[in-house]
Amino acid sequence: MFWTFVIRALQHRRQRLMLAFSAMAIAAALATVLFGIYGTVERRLRDEFRQYGANIAAVPANGNTVPLELAASAERLGAAASPFLITAGRVGSEVVPVAGFVPAKAGPMTPYWHMEGSREVDAGDCIAGQLLADEMGLRVGSPVALSGAPCKVTGIVSTGGAEDRELLVPFETAAALAGIRDAASIIEIRASGERVEAVRAELARQYPSADVRTNLAVAETESNVVTRIRASLFLLTLLILVITGLCVTTSFSEMVIERSKEIGILKAIGGAERGIAAFFVSESAALALAATVTGYAVGIFAAAGIGLEVFGGTFRLQPDWAVFGIVAGVMLAVAAIATAIAASRIWSIQPAGILRGD
Repeated sequence: MFWTFVIRALQHRRQRLMLAFSAMAIAAALATVLFGIYGTVERRLRDEFRQYGANIAAVPANGNTVPLELAASAERLGAAASPFLITAGRVGSEVVPVAGFVPAKAGPMTPYWHMEGSREVDAGDCIAGQLLADEMGLRVGSPVALSGAPCKVTGIVSTGGAEDRELLVPFETAAALAGIRDAASIIEIRASGERVEAVRAELARQYPSADVRTNLAVAETESNVVTRIRASLFLLTLLILVITGLCVTTSFSEMVIERSKEIGILKAIGGAERGIAAFFVSESAALALAATVTGYAVGIFAAAGIGLEVFGGTFRLQPDWAVFGIVAGVMLAVAAIATAIAASRIWSIQPAGILRGD
């Protein structure tokens, strides 16, 4: 009898049930998108913030250099580190700033560099800053008569910063020109957002001769943006679920009113209010499960499209059963609560009045 009641209700009240189903399916799709983005937004945003470079810098507290070992220590702490050594060199009668770097380590830290040519340099190669290249008439392939380390320009870099006036060479070349070993002028470090302060504090403790600073413009902006976006997604999801709950409550309240006669007859023949209410909860649970499957299928396509539009990359469907389980649980809970509120009217229906036709 129980399942017959549920199935017939689904068959004979299609219009009202379709309204509730549509509301829950839309909510499930939006919840899938929001939960999916919520779970990956931190990683995606932190990947985007990598474009802005280092969030920690180690500079000399006293003297002109910091120990090169500091970079290795940062890497052992799970951060990326790139040392730079700034010195001066002569090209003919002119003195030019020379910056030594390690291409393999600097690459991930400097994605904002605009390059003409290649950023890879070996012994005998160099990269000219845009302003320096303009002043000296350099182009890709030009020889540079750098005193003590002549080189060929493999690329021209533009950053809008100090690099535009520098000649960039392999770190070992700059160290030989400066007569410095196992030291750097600055070490740029990129730590994951939640560990910035821990990494900075540990490096400062290990190397008191270095001034290890947080790049607040990058680190605090990254942390604030991630926190606010996740909070916004959570509140938006909550709002959608509240609206869905109100829609389902309204639909099932009207169904209870429409079916007052059936309810009165069931109570007259000994049906318990809890059992009758269970009929309605079962209907909404069946709707919630069907809506979850439909909404989840739509939601993963929408999430992939939003990810492609906002973060770039490729269109990738990423089904996540954990997200499906969360969405299903939330939709069942919303449906159950909304229907329980609507079904509370069952206790006020009097069988005698219904049988008299009141």
